[in-house]
Amino acid sequence: MIFVRIKKVKNIKRILNKEYMFLFFKKRNKKFLLKNEQLIDLKIHLVRNFRNKFTNMSLNYELITNKGNKCIRARIHKYQNLPEREWKIANVLKKQGLGENVIPVMEYFRPLNMLFYSEIPGNSFEELFPKKKFNSFIKATPLIAQWLKKAHSLKQKPGLLPIKDLSQEKKERRHWFFLVKKCTPQFYPIFSKLLKELWRFRLKNSNYFLNRSQFRLVHSDFHWGNIIKIHPVKSAECGAAKPQFNRVKNQFVVIDFCYGFYGDPLEDIGGFLAQNDSMFRYHAVEFLPVADKIRKSFLKNYFQNIPSQSEKARLLYFEIQKKLEMAAILSFLEPDEEGKVIGIEKLLKEAQHKLNILIHLGT
Repeated sequence: MIFVRIKKVKNIKRILNKEYMFLFFKKRNKKFLLKNEQLIDLKIHLVRNFRNKFTNMSLNYELITNKGNKCIRARIHKYQNLPEREWKIANVLKKQGLGENVIPVMEYFRPLNMLFYSEIPGNSFEELFPKKKFNSFIKATPLIAQWLKKAHSLKQKPGLLPIKDLSQEKKERRHWFFLVKKCTPQFYPIFSKLLKELWRFRLKNSNYFLNRSQFRLVHSDFHWGNIIKIHPVKSAECGAAKPQFNRVKNQFVVIDFCYGFYGDPLEDIGGFLAQNDSMFRYHAVEFLPVADKIRKSFLKNYFQNIPSQSEKARLLYFEIQKKLEMAAILSFLEPDEEGKVIGIEKLLKEAQHKLNILIHLGT
């Protein structure tokens, strides 16, 4: 993930102040309210507050109007340009005819580095894993793969997004080394060995990899948790006063473009496959054949033909990279020590297996 620092946002906690936000929405009634709709009251719900530091937050504003209630979601960051990046990407995808399946952004407010978007009537596919009803996953996979291929086919727009070159990759890897060495030092030797071997393959087989002119839009965190399965809006639901989704066209909506960049689009595919496999192993190990079915369907619908040798190598490379990234993040975020150890062991074992295949492919 590429982080771009911005000038520090002052008085960020104003977004939690009811009086301030009531006036904010009232002044921007044309953006957030229908014609002849008047704001009566407001409720603020803090949905996410990363590490309780009030720097990276997601909120839900419930607008109470004379025509009913509606929910406006918001994302804010005190130091990074993540909300603005998501705003830019969502608008570019809309202009290119891909907006039906994109997060419905409403406004970007620069003084607070704050993005507003419509409430999405549905649940992430990740939330459906414990229910173990995977028909909807299988049905949605071809549509998701075809949509992503179209998004990856768009040409670069100079200056829109940061570019992930080798220097950015090195920076990212240093962060992973640091996390594992600090949080789970017992795994550092094997983690370090795998990551260094993967990097040696990258440098030795540079002919397999894209150059900057071939880079395209990369979501960067493409997995079931960032894909929303749309369900019909019920009249009593918050936001129902202004329906925005056609259930036939919008079977899914992709969110969290905030880490997007220009790079190798197969990083999205490798990351998706790695996390799809890991989520099935964690939530529904008895359904691993379904994970394999999703994998084959995704690749078939994305490539439309047999991947080239270069594409096969890059897919494996990015899948291994994602498993190692997941191990590093798990070492930092997982509070359950026993679960952390088991999870990292599995990820490193899978990474080693895939790396053996990749090295053989490069010989």
